[in-house]
Amino acid sequence: SLYTAIKSFLVISVDWYCERMKLVKKFASKVEVEEVAVCLPLEFKTACLIYELSKFTRVLPVKLDEPSTKPEAVRWLQERGVEVLRKRDAVKAEIFLDCAAVLSRVAEKSGRKRIKVVELTKTGEEYLRKLKVEVKAISIDSSSLKGVGENQYGTAFGLLDTLLRLNIFLPGKKVKVIGYGRVGKGCADLLKAVGCRVGVWDVSPEKRIEAIYAGYDVSEDLDADIIVTCTGFSGCLGEEELSRIRDGAILINLGAEMEIRPAGRIVADYGSVKMYEFEGLRYYLVAGGYAANLAVGGGTPIEVMDRTFSAAILALNHLKKANFEGIIPLPRYIEETVLKEIF
Repeated sequence: SLYTAIKSFLVISVDWYCERMKLVKKFASKVEVEEVAVCLPLEFKTACLIYELSKFTRVLPVKLDEPSTKPEAVRWLQERGVEVLRKRDAVKAEIFLDCAAVLSRVAEKSGRKRIKVVELTKTGEEYLRKLKVEVKAISIDSSSLKGVGENQYGTAFGLLDTLLRLNIFLPGKKVKVIGYGRVGKGCADLLKAVGCRVGVWDVSPEKRIEAIYAGYDVSEDLDADIIVTCTGFSGCLGEEELSRIRDGAILINLGAEMEIRPAGRIVADYGSVKMYEFEGLRYYLVAGGYAANLAVGGGTPIEVMDRTFSAAILALNHLKKANFEGIIPLPRYIEETVLKEIF
């Protein structure tokens, strides 16, 4: 039908993402592990990583969770003979490629005594340190490619993508960024660049002075049109904070944890956005407080994830061959190998 044809024309195929992930294609052919379970936000770029790896090794892909899963990505993989499994079926793999230690924690509960994993996030690294099993792990977050390139610069584009999908005019909007780590810095800078009036707050005095030196207004004031959380701490925005927000504020989480704990009752449902009423105020919560760049937006730009995923592939090889225990940062030679392909 004409409607189907127009709809198809407006949708960008997963193949577009794969076309641009040239480094992943190159490094996937060099993978040396016999089997890997992949537990990452299952969106288009992750689907490309999984498919390219599946050409050279056995891949057991699982959904990180439902909010970050794009059904089109799952269908695209299925059409190419790659089935998405349940986590409990994937934990039998020798090596994991994990996010927020989700699969590693499932493996511990299932009785695994030793876990070998390439972990992509700082949150996941912290969870790994709490596990009561033997861990051999490489943390990608320590690298410039991931920690700076993706966290500080790439994630902010996922926030911008989310805000543009809300179809609101950003210049002149007053925005408060809570958390001035790498993600917070990137979000604040990009929002400022598109004309928002940006303020910052962080519990760390060192981070607050950094924000002041960067030219941001620093205060605990929550009187803003848009509030963005990127602290890494669950429930950093709860009843006490919500009682101080502006009527009609839009609340967005960019952190790995559920950083916004909604209060009050839902009075309107707009799909990915819910309107709440609390103590006489109304506010809008995007994606239920889940990481909105993944649940609503398209996530981090293709080129950025192409580099992060390439480093992760090479880290899988190092994890298999190197003799070490515990958690180590991404070896410098891996980052240099990827950088040589960029410049």
